[in-house]
Amino acid sequence: MLYRPFIFSCLLCVGLYVQGQKATLLTGPMIGSTTSSSTKIWIAYKGKANNIVALYDSFRREVKFPTHLDYIKNKKNKIAMTLDFKGLRADTKYTILIKMGDKVVEDKLAVNTISNRIVEDFSFVLGSCFLILPDGLGKSYYPGRHKRILQAMIDEDADFNLWLGDNCYYILGQWKSYERMFKRQLNMRVKNKLYARYLSSRPNYAIWDDHDFGPNNCDESFPLRDTALKIFTHFWANESWGMDSMSGTYGSFRQHDAEFFLTDDRYYRSSRGDTAHGSILGSDQFNWLKRSLQESTATFKFIVTGSQVLNRQTEKECWMTEFPKHTNELLRFIKENNISGVVFLTGDRHLTHLIKDEQNSHYPLYDFTCSPVLSFVSEEHDMEMNNPQVVAGTLVQKQHNYGKISITGSIGNRVCTLYDFDEYGKQLWKYEINENELK
Repeated sequence: MLYRPFIFSCLLCVGLYVQGQKATLLTGPMIGSTTSSSTKIWIAYKGKANNIVALYDSFRREVKFPTHLDYIKNKKNKIAMTLDFKGLRADTKYTILIKMGDKVVEDKLAVNTISNRIVEDFSFVLGSCFLILPDGLGKSYYPGRHKRILQAMIDEDADFNLWLGDNCYYILGQWKSYERMFKRQLNMRVKNKLYARYLSSRPNYAIWDDHDFGPNNCDESFPLRDTALKIFTHFWANESWGMDSMSGTYGSFRQHDAEFFLTDDRYYRSSRGDTAHGSILGSDQFNWLKRSLQESTATFKFIVTGSQVLNRQTEKECWMTEFPKHTNELLRFIKENNISGVVFLTGDRHLTHLIKDEQNSHYPLYDFTCSPVLSFVSEEHDMEMNNPQVVAGTLVQKQHNYGKISITGSIGNRVCTLYDFDEYGKQLWKYEINENELK
């Protein structure tokens, strides 16, 4: 139970902004990247009035204030802000406190830092294609009727959420300006309470794909790619964004003995016709990925990207079919450097399946495509139904679904279990991969 008088006196001591227009919390908090000693908290609000975000350890009666903050705003003075908290205790529950002016508006949500144990069982929820239509369309028109799936995802026992792209669709030309991108991203969270609750339920890590970058199937030629990058990196709160020498949404994070390599498949993506010399990631990001894989000591190394990677039998966007030279170079690198534990996590396709590829590596490579959560569902594709790469029983078409992955077991015998669920939370299939299969 919070010791409110103590907390309130602490919150009165520090303000982010001076007195001014009355502040209103628009949405949030969203929990971002969280480690054993840090977390990121995102909020959106309007106005000024000694606004405070703090964390409270009720066991020790200890208040933590942010060490850094970053924000953007639109012409209507609506602000999207990410606050960094460092110096936290491992394996500790912190209540999230938000004060606007003289009123505490949030003290019911919490974030848990992870433990320092290298090997520990954990799980995460994943999915792609979160199309929620605007008011007027979404209230009566498919797929706005299917938002109940978000409640099933909230109810999952999991440690974090992994977003596989198309997390917010720019539609009707919303990709044509900063203001319209900002409005669409903000309204997704303000006007859809289940979506916002999902963001506050546990830490979130996100990549983008074409629809939260620009128009359909767009690439590096998109003229507002820097604007899209600014919006995306201020509405999500990953551990890091690119490198100082090269922009992008790529980066990595670690959860116990698993490492996640979040790639940017749009900012540097060559035009679709340039199959001979083009690439998905661009040369610098590609080199970063190879170097990071080589340096990783993780049992499982998840490469996360919006487009499918290993599917050889598709006419849709896919690394292997669009940029085979670039893709095969990565697979050769994995084989020649004896990099173990690689699994690809992908979205985009409006269907779900598990691809198993044994042609290019010294062990089977898996590509778990999980889609859609809320967007339009695919019709049945004969090409996919007859695809020999698809693991039997894992093809899900014509329905909304989401995934979950758990990492369990003892040292030297860790197991990665993949699950897929329908919109009611009913399990559709599961598949186990032992770490020793990926060596």
